[in-house]
Amino acid sequence: MKKLLTAATIVGALVSAPAMAEAPAAAAAAEVSADAATPITDAELDMFAIAATKVNDIAQDAALSAEAKQAAMVAAVQGSGLDPVKFNDIATKSQSDEAIKGRVAEAFARRPAPTPAPAATADAEVEAEAANGEQAAG
Repeated sequence: MKKLLTAATIVGALVSAPAMAEAPAAAAAAEVSADAATPITDAELDMFAIAATKVNDIAQDAALSAEAKQAAMVAAVQGSGLDPVKFNDIATKSQSDEAIKGRVAEAFARRPAPTPAPAATADAEVEAEAANGEQAAG
């Protein structure tokens, strides 16, 4: 969990950098302060957990360049239903606010366990059939 939050915080800085460079400083500050005053809903925390998991996976993908990682991370955050500013807000607050940290942990706990990839399932079935064949032959 701490690893995901750390990656989320790092990515949060990366995700917001292009947006901040494009927006005037006053408009960016107003947007951040407006988001800071908005309460974080359980639905947003669930979206954050989904996005942070995907972001963490992308961050660990050694095959991607830094630019490709950033683009994939932004797409993952947006694909989860959150905008990057809200994602950053939750990531930042989860580092300093114990109540938010606890709610984030609950959101991660609500996520279903990952299912094995279809190829892994097919491999397991082949191995099980081979094992059954060996037992029948023996």
